[in-house]
This record gives sequence, structure tokens and C-alpha cells, in this order.
Amino acid sequence: MNISKKNLILIFVGFLFLTTLACTSLDAILPNTRIDDSPDSFKFSDDFSQEDSGWEIGDFDGGGIGYKQGKYFVNSVGSGSTMWGGAGRSFENVSIEVSAEQVSAPSNNNNDYGVICRLQRDGGGYYGLISGDGFYAILRESGGDSYDVLVDWTASNHIHQGNSQNQLGLSCVGSKISLFVNDQLLAETSDSMYSSGDIGFTATSYELEGTEVQFDDVIVK
Repeated sequence: MNISKKNLILIFVGFLFLTTLACTSLDAILPNTRIDDSPDSFKFSDDFSQEDSGWEIGDFDGGGIGYKQGKYFVNSVGSGSTMWGGAGRSFENVSIEVSAEQVSAPSNNNNDYGVICRLQRDGGGYYGLISGDGFYAILRESGGDSYDVLVDWTASNHIHQGNSQNQLGLSCVGSKISLFVNDQLLAETSDSMYSSGDIGFTATSYELEGTEVQFDDVIVK
């Protein structure tokens, strides 16, 4: 079927118009996030300045998750309860960077908090963790609160202890998992149980006193 050049131009203009509308609609739905799968751009980022960017929120027996004053918080009420919240997305190979600030904790800082990659609906995934008393580890959660230690807890003077801020990074590329803290590579391991999943943040308090950690300016590459 022959189509005149004029009709081709009209079709092309219409396509551009629809594409613009689609992009505008996406920006309206997620106004404070950025998604771009090109190699030289972020896959996803969020500054948590708006409370409609899609992260999980809720209050539970073990604590709460949600937005607070332009940040995303994870709160564990204590006694070993682990809380986590996800972004509601799916990635395969990712490098996650985020600022994490411990704002409350047991007096002995007996807790952990950090970043999750390839997060599953049942909580499974890879957990890159640090503690308020200066330790780090990489764990695999296999679902149902079953944790396997991939890198055991180790002390590091690169971790800012107590109620302070740390820059966390967790990379999951192929079977390789790497944990960074304050621009230092602290641990690497490999595992092939999970190949894709959400990203998330987590916190646990191992004492009766709770722990709250606030996360900000997450970037996924």
C-alpha cells in the first residue's frame, strides 16, 4: 500500500505527540524519580522529597517504614525484629548508592542496617549491612527469616559508629556481590540464588530498645 509523504509526516508528528504525552504522564506519576536504562545514566534515583514515589509504607508489629521529612525511614521496635521496605521495582544487575543515617538505637548500638538488592516479596535477597558499633556483613535471606552468612561480621574503622551518617553501596552484578561503605570496598562474595528483584532498605535492633535509620538520595546504576 502506498502512503504519501504528507501522510507519513502527519503520522510521525502524531507519534512524537503521543510519546511526549507518555513521558509527561510518567513524570506526573513519579515526579521525584528518574528512570533511564541507557548505559551512561542512572537506572533509577529518588530524593524522597515527595511521598508518592512508590516505596512501601506501613506500620507493623515489628516496626514501621515510610517517608519522613524528605527521607525514607526504616524503624525496628527491637527484640530482633527486622524491618525492610522496597521500591516496588525490578532490576537484574545493579549498583546501589545511598546515604544512611542512624537516628536512634540501643545504647550499645547492637543493631544492623543497610541495603538490599534482588529483594523478593517474601524478604529474600542479598543484604549488605553495617552496625552501629562498626561491623559489616553480607547476608542472603532465603525467605521466611532464614539467613545465610555470605560474609561474616567484621569490624571496620571506615564505618561511622553510633547516631551518624554513612554512605552505603551495594553492587549485584551477575553472581558477584560487593559492599562499599564511605567509598571503601569492604567485602565481596558470590552467590547465584537470586538473579533479579527489587531494591530495598532494612534495619534490625537486637535489644529491647528500637532502631531507626533514615535513607536519602538513592541512586541505582
